[in-house]
Amino acid sequence: MANAVMETEDVSAFKSPKRILVRSFRLSRDKWKAKYVAVKSEIKRYKNQASDARRSREQWKNKALALEARVQELEAGCHAGEQDKNRHRQ
Repeated sequence: MANAVMETEDVSAFKSPKRILVRSFRLSRDKWKAKYVAVKSEIKRYKNQASDARRSREQWKNKALALEARVQELEAGCHAGEQDKNRHRQ
């Protein structure tokens, strides 16, 4: 209730006709809402990009770890094969 009284007092402080004030306030509000919607969609786009980058980085990390494990496995097999080959030569 106090806000309604305060708003009435604030409006009476303006010298312009109320119809002009209403139009001006409506345009101001609409611009603010449009700006808010644009910023909100930009934030959503950045969040999606960050999420995609995180997911991609995780996939590449897993792939690199799997390939590293495969290389170590093959190197171990190669060394074992060389040792067997050396034993048979002797």
